[in-house]
Amino acid sequence: MSLLRELEQRLESLFEGFFTRQFKSGVQPVELAKKLSREMDANRTISVKKVYVPNHYTIFVGAEDLEKLRPFAKTLVSELQSFLTAHAKKAGYELVGHPFIELKRRTKLSLGEFSIESSLESRDSVVVEAPDGTTIMKPTARTSTKQAFLVRTGRGGSTKTLLTGRKIGVGRAPDNDIVVADANVSRHHARIEHLGTGYVLQDLGSTNGTFVNGAKVEEHSLKEGDVVVVGKTKLHFRRE
Repeated sequence: MSLLRELEQRLESLFEGFFTRQFKSGVQPVELAKKLSREMDANRTISVKKVYVPNHYTIFVGAEDLEKLRPFAKTLVSELQSFLTAHAKKAGYELVGHPFIELKRRTKLSLGEFSIESSLESRDSVVVEAPDGTTIMKPTARTSTKQAFLVRTGRGGSTKTLLTGRKIGVGRAPDNDIVVADANVSRHHARIEHLGTGYVLQDLGSTNGTFVNGAKVEEHSLKEGDVVVVGKTKLHFRRE
């Protein structure tokens, strides 16, 4: 059974035919799911080993559709989030965190019309109602305001490097963003790619490998407190 059909059956079971009766001319939940999956497919970011996809989706609907959807928004959004998670897994995509969906009103949209915008971010969400009545999946914690650093410790003390730019090169060669004066480090050893508000570490075929928390990695989504080892040099990933 297709993921869309499974979603349709769950919604029919949950709402006992409500959408069939009330939404004949309005926004259809299954159509939302189709457009969400297409939005995900169309906005892939391909790295060395993984394919990353957006995990923040904003669904814009007209005022009349929003009014009909509001009583069921929490359950509907939860089902759509589960659908996106399953779609990403089936397609072999990598999601940074759980899918985040917010439902907003766009006055220029007529009954049955909707549009979707997406981005790659890292956050969790809860349902709230805005003062204007718009139902929103609001983030409970945002990491986008935190800056990311690599901290090197050694005999001469510690050195903190702010991670800026889309791609940050790490290695012995002077053209790297982070130059590591270590004979055991390759000239172009690794790269850190900024995806949304997350950072992904990639080994660039180095001679001695790249390690995170003691394990050799080819690609790794960095988390607060991770210890990256290149050659004999330790780099601590921090966000503050």
